Amino acid sequence: MMMQRSAMRASTSTVATHSRGSTVVVRADNALIVNTKGGGHAFVGYHLAKALKAKGHSVTIMNDGDKEKVSKKAPYSQYDALAKEGVTIAWGNPADPSTYPAGQFDIVYDNNGKDMASCKPVIDTFKGKCKHFVFVASAGAYKADPIEPMHMEGDARKASAGHVEVEAYLKSEGLPATVFQPLYIYGPLTNKDCEQWFVDRIIRDRPVLIPAPGIQLTTLTHVEDVASMLAAVPGNKAAIGQHYNVCSDRCISFVGIAKAIAKALGKEAKIVLYSPEAIGTGAKGKAEGFPFRTIHFFASSDKAKRELGWKPAHDFLADANECVANYKASGRESKEIDFSIDDKILGLIGATA
Repeated sequence: MMMQRSAMRASTSTVATHSRGSTVVVRADNALIVNTKGGGHAFVGYHLAKALKAKGHSVTIMNDGDKEKVSKKAPYSQYDALAKEGVTIAWGNPADPSTYPAGQFDIVYDNNGKDMASCKPVIDTFKGKCKHFVFVASAGAYKADPIEPMHMEGDARKASAGHVEVEAYLKSEGLPATVFQPLYIYGPLTNKDCEQWFVDRIIRDRPVLIPAPGIQLTTLTHVEDVASMLAAVPGNKAAIGQHYNVCSDRCISFVGIAKAIAKALGKEAKIVLYSPEAIGTGAKGKAEGFPFRTIHFFASSDKAKRELGWKPAHDFLADANECVANYKASGRESKEIDFSIDDKILGLIGATA
């Protein structure tokens, strides 16, 4: 696979930050972001690169995938703009170290792998060569708890989850690692549905099919808040060996999401509550055609606030108008959307569109 290479030296430059009139000198690091070619975390790399660059760090993104195919869609279509800001763009295969960009990196972010097969080559390559290794895992590895549904770092997780195996390997190999566990992410340049699913239906005056009771709580976190938390790691030795939930400090219900989007559109949401289990279109916290888990799925971000000095700058209710504007600007309003699953469910519950 052909890809760009950029020889990078360990940085010794410094950036000055100011707090309450004092000056703190912080060492600027060389950061490598190994980024995925698809899925809900795909746009994290772009926003993380911007956040790190804004803090004075040198940044290289190595993106998985074929440049000619992948770069035609968001967020990869915006990489040229990143390059103009001084970010080095490379394309390679995370499973093949021979395609990695050359140079020394102080901090490595793995925003690509989900299991040992995809993560081990990156871990093995940079073991003993970086000051800090950051693994972007997923809060989806937590075991659902119907008694205390808010997930806290240290709660029970699924032993079968690939992320958990990767984290155990990081520990066994002695890497100076930090693990971040995002929940649902929204914001510009995403290529996976979140709020868009609701806009698709409400903007076209279609029913919004929500698994009952509709008051299940979740967190929607703006990608810039995700990036700002991850960007708090360089130079923070206290974060080594820690796990952090990556999420907003506000919860919202499924019905609440629908109503927020409807308000931004100046419409009424035609909400239809139904039981996926009763009609055979869902089980074990999942429902056919619905973008979220059908159970409570939210977590506490208090640890990140306390230890990383992080706080979210966004709130979904305040961002709903921007979400709708981004949707319209994308041209999706004029596109043909497949509502065949919706129509099937409506038929099964005896309702109509």
